[in-house]
Amino acid sequence: MKFYDTAQQKIINFVPTGKNVQIYVCGVTPYDSAHLGHIFTFLTYDLLQRRLENLGHTVKLVRNITDVDEPIFVRARENGEHYTELAKREVDSFQKIMQTLNFRDPTAEPMASEYIDEMAAAVKQLLDSGHAYELEGDIYFDVSTFKQFGMTSNFSKNLQLAFMADRGGDPERPGKRHPLDFLLWRHITDPTDPAAWDSPVGYGRPGWHIECSIMSSRILATPLDIHGGGMDLIFPHHEAEIAQSEELGHEPFSKHWMHVAPLLLYGEKMSKSLGNLVFARDLLTDGNPAAVRLALMSYHYRTGGEWRDELWQEAKQLAQQLSTAIQQNNTGKHTGVLGAVQAALDDNLDTCTALEALRTHIASHGDATELQQSLDLLGIAL
Repeated sequence: MKFYDTAQQKIINFVPTGKNVQIYVCGVTPYDSAHLGHIFTFLTYDLLQRRLENLGHTVKLVRNITDVDEPIFVRARENGEHYTELAKREVDSFQKIMQTLNFRDPTAEPMASEYIDEMAAAVKQLLDSGHAYELEGDIYFDVSTFKQFGMTSNFSKNLQLAFMADRGGDPERPGKRHPLDFLLWRHITDPTDPAAWDSPVGYGRPGWHIECSIMSSRILATPLDIHGGGMDLIFPHHEAEIAQSEELGHEPFSKHWMHVAPLLLYGEKMSKSLGNLVFARDLLTDGNPAAVRLALMSYHYRTGGEWRDELWQEAKQLAQQLSTAIQQNNTGKHTGVLGAVQAALDDNLDTCTALEALRTHIASHGDATELQQSLDLLGIAL
């Protein structure tokens, strides 16, 4: 199987060292979940898992829930509710959507709030070893102590600074040793703050980056085989994960890095902050779950693209054609569709070619059993 490795900047031939494959995927922040941008990202790893299992591997996939993060606290205050209530409601909704869309259940779906003690202990370890420092009660990772910082993303310093500022960082904060130093622990002075904990590093809560380092390394053995997420997580999130994880003793942290391009609407990445979202729940009122998966498979994970209604209409039509072909139960005429779908997935998860193989099989009135095997591999339940 081949896929694009972000760190190596090329398509690599993925050869697991054994039968078991460990994958960690950065999950959702549950304050407005299950839009198509999320689903598109997670579909990539669902297909990856299905093909690896089809090849005889046992896959352990962990997908976290970031229920301790500043955006969720802001939304909960706006709603006039406790952040845990908001998180539970959105997590329940997200999980229901994923099940409806026939996603494999992850091996584990840890929540950040379940690992606060472990995160605080890790921050203390980094502080004691000289890789972190305190600034007005907050604790930052000192990137100058990790010489490989930035080498996975391969971004220029100017681009790193821009992404740091745009993605929750504070490069211009006075007193930091380096603008790219990232937050490990936020000091909280307000005793009424709903998300603060007593810890060896003070009263407060963990920064976003340390959360994934701890959840991944506590549930999976390092090095991970594959660490994934959206392309917007390459920097600073995943670069920060590497730095702190390896200084905590997990070196190398992950053998491979695999990222999914954004799904766009009106020329912009689907984003909660921009409000340009299409929700899976809305599409499901207009088409079946198979159509949603088929529509998203019209985009390659490395390029993403603009969500277009015509592709949605084509996907609904294809879902109906597939259903009809299965019901007709044609026998005997084999087109090699299963082999074609397997080869397409092996070729950097080429879902577009996989869909063409399905269309060719339908047009040829091919064998229904062979078609069903192909649909099972792609997670398409009619």
